[in-house]
Amino acid sequence: MTYYKYLKAITLIISILIHSPLFANDGAFFARGNQLIPINETEISVQKEILRITKIDNRYIEVSVYYEFFNPAEEKEIIVGFEAMSPSGDVDGAPINGQHPYMHDFTVRMNDLPLDYKVALISDSLYNHNGNIKTIDWEHFDGHKAGNYVDFFYVYHFNTKFKKGKNTINHTYRFDVSGGIAYNYYFEYVLTAANRWANRQIDDFTLEIDMGHFEEFYLNKSFFNNINDWKIQGKGKICEIAGSPDSPINTDAMHCYVQHGKIVFTKKKFRPKGELFLQSFSPYMGVSEIDGVDFYLPFSIYLQEQAFYGDNTTPEAKKILRNLPFARRGYVFQDPQLHHFYSDFGWYIPNPKYVAVVKDLTVEEQQWLERWK
Repeated sequence: MTYYKYLKAITLIISILIHSPLFANDGAFFARGNQLIPINETEISVQKEILRITKIDNRYIEVSVYYEFFNPAEEKEIIVGFEAMSPSGDVDGAPINGQHPYMHDFTVRMNDLPLDYKVALISDSLYNHNGNIKTIDWEHFDGHKAGNYVDFFYVYHFNTKFKKGKNTINHTYRFDVSGGIAYNYYFEYVLTAANRWANRQIDDFTLEIDMGHFEEFYLNKSFFNNINDWKIQGKGKICEIAGSPDSPINTDAMHCYVQHGKIVFTKKKFRPKGELFLQSFSPYMGVSEIDGVDFYLPFSIYLQEQAFYGDNTTPEAKKILRNLPFARRGYVFQDPQLHHFYSDFGWYIPNPKYVAVVKDLTVEEQQWLERWK
């Protein structure tokens, strides 16, 4: 039933409208003067990582990373760096006070003690291939300095002393939700930097994704093959979707519908071969048609203001729109038309135990009911 009505026009401009930074797991570095050189650590291994990704108020994505490292030798001091790509698209990519313009509140703790960090601006194309990288002097930088493209990225780096045995590192940050004409939000995270550590894997890896209540999103099958490695802690459903070159989902992916709670991926001896790509499409990509009537009825409460059924003026349209909040929660409709209509949505999860109570809806949804009564 669903088709991507404006696909050809939109896919031509996706790349200039996204301003999502690309973040990476922590890697090891060597310093030479004002140069940072990525290295493969040969002694210290990653025993455990818990990566939590949480969307807050549809404005920020907060990332929290917890590591347990093991150093089998005597105390060792190295540089650990966290990589962040420059933003791109219809944004100003220049740094603010030397830091990423859309990344905020970066903190890092090692063995429960706070660490200071520095930020390097890196432009050498050999950076990810063990090249010698010279930190940019922004005041005298002769490359792109303004507008919607800057040809460098950031490394948030900190000196660490790994004592013999177990060591923990925990860092957090948040950044502005990225979007554009094609995307409601878009998030990328580099996982393969974990392969720089001595064991070339994460012995015990957990990834928790919490995009909030009533969210629909996709995860590319870039670092996992089996969706059974994922569990829903809450209520929702996940399913597989085959990629198609004629669709915005151009690679095999997992389609997630979460009424409440989070999805969790766990893996022992995790050796990531790909990165994390999470995407939620905008209303422009979700217009559907039935019996000659165009409509868009979103699962997300944040997108319901864009909902429509035809021109929204007919009694049929108002009835369908009015019942959207209850359909989200799996209300089993007795009305044949509503039952037939909403049962065809991928996000609809029938719940015979659900009783529709207006005061239990969100404020936005209660206002929605007033609008369409």
